[in-house]
Amino acid sequence: MALAERDVRLALGIVEAAAATQNGSPFGVELLDAMLEAIPVLTLDYMERRFGEAPAFSLVRYEVWPAQEEVDELIARTGAAYPLDTTHHATSTEPLRISDFVSIGAFRKSATYAVLMRPFGVEYELKLWLPAPPGHSRAFCFARGPGKDFSDRDVELLRLVRPYLARLRARWERAPRPAQLTEREGDVLELVAQGMTNREVARQLFISPATVRTHLEHIYKKLGVCSRAGAVSAAFRAAA
Repeated sequence: MALAERDVRLALGIVEAAAATQNGSPFGVELLDAMLEAIPVLTLDYMERRFGEAPAFSLVRYEVWPAQEEVDELIARTGAAYPLDTTHHATSTEPLRISDFVSIGAFRKSATYAVLMRPFGVEYELKLWLPAPPGHSRAFCFARGPGKDFSDRDVELLRLVRPYLARLRARWERAPRPAQLTEREGDVLELVAQGMTNREVARQLFISPATVRTHLEHIYKKLGVCSRAGAVSAAFRAAA
């Protein structure tokens, strides 16, 4: 469907907000605010995580859900299929609604709805995934209470902005290597920028976690920072 001129302006605002993030994180809450202006919801979050683990990065506006670990436990407890299970849809290039898979009437009779959604006043969900490494997900989750389901217009707007958000996320994770860092320190910093833990970086580079820690200490000292996020942010400032 064709978007109205106002919707195109709202989409542009979403991309601009995503590109304006300056805090060393993939995205900032200004992006969620721009999305909320375009698609009003009960709650909106963005989450990056490895399947089955706690989120490595998350942003939330108007939180209604319990912690992600509790959500996972609730889903597992139902023994029923959750239509938007991220382990099945993390590679989706399309925004997806629960109603794309099952009628809302039928879903409201399910154990998943009774345990996961109804107690928190949620009736409808729409998710948008960005490209992520295998076994990981990067997803925006839009949730609404009673009223209208997400429309084709909402889906089309997210479909329009997804390629730009994906490129911005990819640009963020490819941390440039400041001149004062060695090649190996640059390798470590690039993987840290992708959200990897020390153990994951070690596996990727075939070194020990202790060696990763040593490289990070050297990186912090050379860049004058004291955290992983600070190192990534400093690298981008140096390249600007």
